[in-house]
Amino acid sequence: MLTFDANPVLAEASEIATELRRVLRALAAEQASVAPQPVAPAVVVPTETGSTSATVRALRAERTALEERLADVLRVQANREAIDQALTERAGTLRLAVAERKAELQARSRAAAADGIVAHAVSQGRGLTAGERTRVARLRSESSQSAGLTTAADITSAARRDGALTALGTLRLREAREQLRSGLLMTEQMRGIIAEAGPAIMRGDPVLLLGETGGAKTALAEHLSRTTLGREPELVSGYGDITAAQLIGSHELRAVEGATVSVFTPGPLLRAMAEGRPVILDEVNAMPAEFLKRLNRILQLRPGDVLGVQEDAGREVRIAPGFAIIATANEQTPHRYRGLDRLSAELVNRFGAHSYRVHYPDTGTAFEAFPVENGLLAAAAIVDRDGELPPEWSADALNRVARAAFISQQVFAGAVSGGFGEYVSTEREIDGRPGLEESVIAPRTLVAIVQKVSASAGAVSLDRALTRFVEGVMHREDRRVLALILEGQGFRLG
Repeated sequence: MLTFDANPVLAEASEIATELRRVLRALAAEQASVAPQPVAPAVVVPTETGSTSATVRALRAERTALEERLADVLRVQANREAIDQALTERAGTLRLAVAERKAELQARSRAAAADGIVAHAVSQGRGLTAGERTRVARLRSESSQSAGLTTAADITSAARRDGALTALGTLRLREAREQLRSGLLMTEQMRGIIAEAGPAIMRGDPVLLLGETGGAKTALAEHLSRTTLGREPELVSGYGDITAAQLIGSHELRAVEGATVSVFTPGPLLRAMAEGRPVILDEVNAMPAEFLKRLNRILQLRPGDVLGVQEDAGREVRIAPGFAIIATANEQTPHRYRGLDRLSAELVNRFGAHSYRVHYPDTGTAFEAFPVENGLLAAAAIVDRDGELPPEWSADALNRVARAAFISQQVFAGAVSGGFGEYVSTEREIDGRPGLEESVIAPRTLVAIVQKVSASAGAVSLDRALTRFVEGVMHREDRRVLALILEGQGFRLG
């Protein structure tokens, strides 16, 4: 991609090349969708409908037109020389970005190697040797050292530096896109929790993830299960009419050889214990009180221990290695999450030092600063595999919606200082309530909104998607505050 818009020839060549890539992808997808499928010889199935054939022909014509436009530009000797020079400069810029990216990944690899040494010792139930402690300290020291682009010797101009930073940002976006598609954007907060909670889970210690709604607690729990233990978790949601028997197990009547017998069927908790898999108790404080009382005892068990199952006449289940409990909770407060029980001090204490508060992205960022993590999240949700935004999106629109989400998250979480206080009424501040009671543009909401716009191919504007979101908010005062936040970022609702 050429990024020298000051030169109209280069700008035109860049525009043509970008659009040509989109057309080629569309054509490949269209042709793949009409590829003939293997069928029995006697069955005749048309491989292409009239409308699909017309679509393919239209895309091919568009491709030809773009190729001819590019050829016209290149026929002029001066244009070809300018493009060759720009491509040479671009190659040097990309080398800088790739070198910096390689250094970043190497630093991350060293940090992961240090964590791996610790995790390996934990999995064997032992401490680190002196040699291992030395290697861990060295790896972590090396991982924190990075020269950075600003000290690179071959940055010969501000333009090359800016180009390298832009290319580096694109590489980071491509990685963020893949992370988000896998379920979890790896922010510094997430990396820190994973590094700290991982050894605990490998020991079989229970972990509690606390935080506001939509902050990726469940996604983090799933990531810990799959990457730290390499096991698919049992996921149990606390909402609904779930009972303790459904979690632990119950007797069912079955027909066996003509007779009706009562058979005990283990629930997800017992299955996880027997099979050596983690269990995620999602929204644990919405689970029945009788189960939470049993959970106090269960949280003290570790792999190798034995649990007597009351529901199965005291039958003993030996807990297999790989079992661990990861619980998530929205801590109940007077102003929200009504219907949830406050976690008892006794229950919380069972998690020991393994309780982690999962904050919204950019928590601690000043009101006037750009919310980098929300911006990365919004962009990662819609960029293509090359890290480029769809044509209907502008960087300005993406920045504004990321900032609106950030402000709403901090107001929802209770921020009242700096510019956040503009969205908290005097009455709410006196009562100690946050500026938003029930609704927020949480990270998952932000992703859903920007993806709705992108999936519409321009049919739904960002203003319209945000309007629909606000209209769906049930709390009248929340609607007013959200409208103020969005209008303050230049969006037109209604």
